[in-house]
Amino acid sequence: MTLRFFNYPIPVLLVTLGFLAVPFLNVYITASLYDLDLDHFGMILSRIQPLQYVLSGLSAIIAYGLVTKKKFGYYLFLCFTFLVLTYNVWMVFSVTLGKKIFLAGIRIHTADIIWNMVTTTLLLGTVFYFLRREIAAPYLSGIRRGWRTKYRETHPVPFHWTNADGEREGDGQTINISRNGILIPLPTHHFLNVGDPINLLLKLEKENREPVSISVHAKIVRIDEENDGSEIAGVQLFFQINQKEEKQIYEAFLARVFAPRYPVSNPVNFFGKDNKIYQGTLLNVSLEGLYIETNSVLDQDQICNVKIQTRSGDISVGGVVRWSNPQGKYGKPSGFGIQIDTIENKNLFRIWIWKQRFKLFHGR
Repeated sequence: MTLRFFNYPIPVLLVTLGFLAVPFLNVYITASLYDLDLDHFGMILSRIQPLQYVLSGLSAIIAYGLVTKKKFGYYLFLCFTFLVLTYNVWMVFSVTLGKKIFLAGIRIHTADIIWNMVTTTLLLGTVFYFLRREIAAPYLSGIRRGWRTKYRETHPVPFHWTNADGEREGDGQTINISRNGILIPLPTHHFLNVGDPINLLLKLEKENREPVSISVHAKIVRIDEENDGSEIAGVQLFFQINQKEEKQIYEAFLARVFAPRYPVSNPVNFFGKDNKIYQGTLLNVSLEGLYIETNSVLDQDQICNVKIQTRSGDISVGGVVRWSNPQGKYGKPSGFGIQIDTIENKNLFRIWIWKQRFKLFHGR
């Protein structure tokens, strides 16, 4: 695995380096407390407490998880924080009950223990704030969400970008979108670098399907090469203070895009522009749209009517193909996504969607 450190947000790198340093700091601090030379390594290790070993091991694993963008890195950080804060609370509680606590033969006073808990809480809180903020940014893989917390959905949104001086530009459709950023394909000769600011024009839709465009400042936070040699870019969005209306339009659009989706595996028949019947499998569905796995992939913007086979009867819906994915890219099988415009039996459709909330009814 190739690690490209300079494509990482600085807070993530700093936190990673901090956790890498914890085992070495444990050794150095223990040696200082017991007035031991670092040459007496075995004696130093014998003085290290079991909890210190646990925290040192967790720190090393956390650092690895953060730098390789794994979920367990963030979750172990939460466990690490819980252990440290619990231990600090226990120490404060113990001294308030009159228990005396010693470290290397020296009694630790109550004020020192409380001060240690406050500074530790503030430090870990700061780390949590920056980690949580940065992992929501779209610098991780578009195929696997890694350990980001912000929701992200595969959805094609037409866009136009220009660089800061307006000398370079490009068009396309987003691969996926979130509240903080988007993942976009790049043209062959884009000359963009990580950290470059760009201006984006996003072509959205209002609730009544009326088209609306918004402009927003953005920054390239990562550039990845695909298997076919093409490149994709993670772009972080920055709405200005005076762009309240644009932000509201974007968030209202996302609210429809992020309508709860439920995994299913229902057989479907669908009709293209030639009125020929094709077969496929419905993979996920929401009140706003659905995704069909099939080898007979329809073109984008094509009108499509779909008949979903369920135990309660067939449900017919109509809509527009918003995403055509014949090559099965970005973690989805070959197929296409439809934006639902018409529903033949709305009540039956809504009841069937409601059933998908419960795993017992998933599938049929």
